[in-house]
Amino acid sequence: MNSEPTNRLPANGRESSRIKERTRISSVAVVISALAFAVIRVFRGRAVALRIGAVSSLVFAAPALAQPAKISGQVRQAKSIQPVPNAQVRFEGAALAGRENSQSIRKANAQGRYTADLPAGTYDVWVSAPDFDEIKIVLSLAAGATVARNFELRPLPQSYAYKVETLPLPQQMVPEVSGVSFTPQGTLVITNRRGEVWRRDGVSRQWRRFADGLYEGFGLVALSEAEVLVVQRPELTRLKDTDGDGMADVYETVGDQWGITGNYHEFTYGLGRDSAGNCYFGSGMVSYGQGRELPWVRGPAKKDLYYPWTGKGPVPDGHRSIARYQGWVFQVSPAGGLTPFASGFRQPLGIGVSPQDELFVTDVSGAWVPTSTLMHVERGGFYGHPDPLKWHPDYQDRRLSIPELAALRRPPAAYLPRGLMGTSPGQPVWDLTRGKFGPYAGQMFLGDVSNLVMRVDLEKVAGAYQGAAFPFLRGHGLRLGGMHNAFGPDGALYLGQTVRGWMSTEGNEGIQRVSWTGVNPVDILTLRITEKGFALRFTEPMTAVAGEPAQYRVRRFQYNYHPLDGSLRLVETDVPVTAARPAADGSVVELELAELQPGFVYEFTVSEKVVSRGAGRPLLNATAYYTANRLLSGQTKPGPTKLIAASTGPLQKPDIRRGEEVFKLNCMVCHQADGKGSPQAGTPDYTAADSPLRRPEEELIATIMNGKAVTEGKIMPPFGNVLPAQSIHDVLAYVKATFLQPAEKR
Repeated sequence: MNSEPTNRLPANGRESSRIKERTRISSVAVVISALAFAVIRVFRGRAVALRIGAVSSLVFAAPALAQPAKISGQVRQAKSIQPVPNAQVRFEGAALAGRENSQSIRKANAQGRYTADLPAGTYDVWVSAPDFDEIKIVLSLAAGATVARNFELRPLPQSYAYKVETLPLPQQMVPEVSGVSFTPQGTLVITNRRGEVWRRDGVSRQWRRFADGLYEGFGLVALSEAEVLVVQRPELTRLKDTDGDGMADVYETVGDQWGITGNYHEFTYGLGRDSAGNCYFGSGMVSYGQGRELPWVRGPAKKDLYYPWTGKGPVPDGHRSIARYQGWVFQVSPAGGLTPFASGFRQPLGIGVSPQDELFVTDVSGAWVPTSTLMHVERGGFYGHPDPLKWHPDYQDRRLSIPELAALRRPPAAYLPRGLMGTSPGQPVWDLTRGKFGPYAGQMFLGDVSNLVMRVDLEKVAGAYQGAAFPFLRGHGLRLGGMHNAFGPDGALYLGQTVRGWMSTEGNEGIQRVSWTGVNPVDILTLRITEKGFALRFTEPMTAVAGEPAQYRVRRFQYNYHPLDGSLRLVETDVPVTAARPAADGSVVELELAELQPGFVYEFTVSEKVVSRGAGRPLLNATAYYTANRLLSGQTKPGPTKLIAASTGPLQKPDIRRGEEVFKLNCMVCHQADGKGSPQAGTPDYTAADSPLRRPEEELIATIMNGKAVTEGKIMPPFGNVLPAQSIHDVLAYVKATFLQPAEKR
């Protein structure tokens, strides 16, 4: 280790040698802390992101006993029937509202077998494994049911367009790589969570330690061969090699004017830098319960919740802004002035600055963050979590209600739905390789804590960014934890990987290199909104089958902005594709939808029958998610539905039996099988004395057809474009007959 004394240069009024000594001591503390707390909630489980396969709906009936349902089975390969070891079976539903992200995750054993005990309810069940196609079913379980259910996964085709390689590292390096950068001369520079900075010579490929003694470095920018900016937990630091021996001898504090604590779950994320030399990084919130997790605090502390929790049980998620500016993103000028730039972040894992000097940040799902997000961040913006507002000069003494918070919140440029789009997204980087990485010039790439790389194509609509997220590589030899990325001078994408403390990798952390083979991938290049639907541009001309509406499935859904831990997909429904108009050269197809409304995430799945004209290859990634915050007209709020189903004849007497089927398929996920509602979805208790079912028939029919506005974080979606009028009358009759007390039935 480098033990020579540093030069004593002024750093914000202090001596850099003192800073270095402090950070050396602190780096020991963080190692002990991380080992003591091996499970860290910032990263959400072990989900492997794979393409959605078959979707089915199963309902299992069982005696209504006051005990959990039991489900078990095996995950195996579709053709060989061989077991799929370590597959993940994820149950997500309103009945699990008290758990993290309303889900329960089971890992299959070496024989592919899993078992789970679950409360009665309706669940989305996602089954996934590395290098296999993800599948989803909808499952309803009654109390006391015993269900056997096997799952068969199809192997994913290996990408012919990209290859993944693992870089060799020196034995002396702990391979928990938490930051990747290249110097202007092309030297690879990394930092790790053990507080070191290493450089790899571009010619000899030899590694040499440049600096050590940092307190958990979590991002860096290599300015030159002799100067590196690195963000560590307590500060932004400038490292300099002033004597030319290849090792930093100056550790200079550039900025540290924010609070930190000794909490085991605390990180400072970064690092991005714009063309003017401004640096950007963020502070995550701490995991806080009874106060025992705060051995020390730098600066003032505010332990009270900004938005008081009045619900049952402990505060959901428990991530809190205890020290000054936790949950904020900062800008530091070249002169060292620190500006609290934007607020409302739970864990701003990924910090990236675009070629246009615009800041983008990823956040991970939890309380107030419905699912992982990618946000275009502007100065002074609020991005969702209210607890950091306690440090805002305009809001620290106010307590905004949920509707006020929702109005203040700036929506994500792209939602990244859990599952196919991973669990915890990392640093966004842009393809500026001029074709060395394939056909995606200018688009954004970001890794995930799972073995996934995502691609994002944004557009400006009515003055604000929104757009589509695609899986790019899933499995394919990728290891876990690739959350810090950089494109190299060779045109390859380098992924720094670390997940220590979050899940087991058996030592498989470090750096991987993703490079293009030169074979053009058959893929959706862009997905853009139009007046009546969306336009898909492909990387290659496609056959005439691409002009068939039946080859596309489009679903839309919303997320609920509320203080609970994550959100289920709400208002999820198919949107019919009424027309598909391919361009003459086969490279573009315009899809017209039966209805296009803002405020939804649109999920696209393209059939395997849509293939390229040349080699007849299907799409490498056939699923995409478009976040439609606004239409081309600028409209941001869903309007009255245009698709209220016309009755083929006069309404018949309501049929309670048919209404029960409608309820199971469309309503149970939010209202629950017992009608008592879900705090996760914000639905009322139909059995209560103040049941909304007491309201006039006309009002209830109108509510089902047209929905209700967002109020107190709760939404009632319109079903007039989903259900025929007869079905609406049937389901209303069913819920009244089932959930109102006999004397109250009408």
